[in-house]
Formats: sequence, structure tokens, C-alpha cells
Amino acid sequence: SGTVAIIEIARRFGQGPRPERSIVMVAFTGEESGLLGSEYYAANPLYPLETTAAGFNIDAANVYGRKDKLNITGFGHSDLDDRLSAIATAQGRGIVPDAGAAAGIYFRSDHFPLVKRGVPMSYISSAGDFLDAPVEPRLAAQAEYGRTGYHQVADEWSADWDLAGMIEDMEVSYQAGAALANSTDWPQWKPTSEFSTVRATSQDKRD
Repeated sequence: SGTVAIIEIARRFGQGPRPERSIVMVAFTGEESGLLGSEYYAANPLYPLETTAAGFNIDAANVYGRKDKLNITGFGHSDLDDRLSAIATAQGRGIVPDAGAAAGIYFRSDHFPLVKRGVPMSYISSAGDFLDAPVEPRLAAQAEYGRTGYHQVADEWSADWDLAGMIEDMEVSYQAGAALANSTDWPQWKPTSEFSTVRATSQDKRD
């Protein structure tokens, strides 16, 4: 589902006006084997990471319907929080600041090899309560996937999916990416983030 989201966002960029900055759309392999694909790209980037403005990680998408909040994994690390929050607010959604903080999600998903090299990155996902009735079947389907689908051979497409929530999340990623791609902005790490010092060493490349 995440790969499909990447392809569709790429299609939308491709159908619109050429952005001022280059946009890289990349799908990684080997995450569960030690972030192998993303580590390889971070070590061999298509464009220098010092002049990569930022990135947005898309993992498994919400295929169960619209939710009233947006989770921002890595919340508190960079000013990407503000950019993503503004778009979610315009959708009428609230913000969950890093629902996976206790599990250390920000430090073990495909964005992390770029993060530790100084590139501001965020990873968003649907959160909160389902907005559309009936709610109970949505909750049941989501729970069943966690029990029997996640990382199992049963993890495959279903005609019963409701993609409305996935589309809202994709819109957040698209709008945030488009705004950066048509600007000269350099998203900043917050001073309290341990990754701010890494980015600072290449500041002259962005001046």
C-alpha cells in the first residue's frame, strides 16, 4: 500500500507543472533485514544529502477509512512538524505527536539512514478515531490484520478496503512535498534534536 501511494504521488507530480527543485521518489527493500535498501541509498544518493531539503517516509497505508488525526512520527525533531500540522488542520484533523515514541519507531524505519546523516525527515500515518460509520467493522478489520496479516502471507490486497483515509494521508505528503519543491526553504532541525549538529556541519552547502 505504501508503494502504491508513492507511485500515485509521483504520477501527480508528473502530471503537473515541473517543480523548481528535483524530487526523488524511491521505494526501499530490506527494511526488516536492517534497513538495507535505505542504508544503501543514503550511502549512494542520487543527489547529495547535504542539499536534500527534506523527505517524507510512507510505510503501510491506512486502508480502513478516514481517521480524525494525523500521527507524526519524529514529532519534536524538526520544523516539518509545523508544515504537516498545518495541512492536517486544513483537512479538519488533529495531530498525534509521535504515537510510536515508546517503541522507537523514528529510529528504526526507512527514513532513519537519511536522518542520521542530517536530512530532516518525517513519517506520517492515520491516527485517532474512524470518522465514518459503521466503525465496528473497521476496527475489527484493522485488528484482524494485526493478528493474521502483518508480515504474513495473508498480507495482500482486499476488495473490502476503504482508501479514503489513505488518500487524505497521501494528500498531506503531496502538499508538503510540493510546497518544499517550489520554494527555496531549508527545513531545520530543532536545537533539541540530536541530528541538528550533523546537519550543521554542511551548512555552507546550503547558503
